[in-house]
Amino acid sequence: MSMEEFDACIEMLAGSSLKHVYNEKLGKLVVHRKSAFPLPKNFNYGFIKGTLSHDGDPLDVFVMSSKRLRLGSTVKARAIGLLYVKDETGIDNKIMAVDSSDKTMGEILELSMLDKEKLNSLIYMLEHNKDGLKGRWTKVYSIGDSKKALLEIRASFKNFRNRNI
Repeated sequence: MSMEEFDACIEMLAGSSLKHVYNEKLGKLVVHRKSAFPLPKNFNYGFIKGTLSHDGDPLDVFVMSSKRLRLGSTVKARAIGLLYVKDETGIDNKIMAVDSSDKTMGEILELSMLDKEKLNSLIYMLEHNKDGLKGRWTKVYSIGDSKKALLEIRASFKNFRNRNI
């Protein structure tokens, strides 16, 4: 597996409003909460295995696929961009990726190649998914290309390796 590909664990399926999180103690996904808005079509949400991001959790990732993925499945993914995100706890950046095994996603190399409406619907969902939760918020304040995404992924792999040193 090259640095351009990584393992993404799927915690939320495209079109769903149920947010799951992986519980390490239980070794399985558990329902975390219901989001105010469902994920847009083709966008699945999860984390990159073996990473540690700014918020102390594994690095978040959106995986685009035309295939129906399974909740809790691990898919090979390739980064196409980065959403610079802050929430009430601080930095919470999100990697944008495509399912490497999905041939229909092969031509998407950069986030800038996505239909603007698709990207805007995802950003809207992100910025409103905590609506109704007191003191909770999310703001997407910038967008980075695949090179920025790879830098974020490498830093998160390094953070994970160095966490107990």
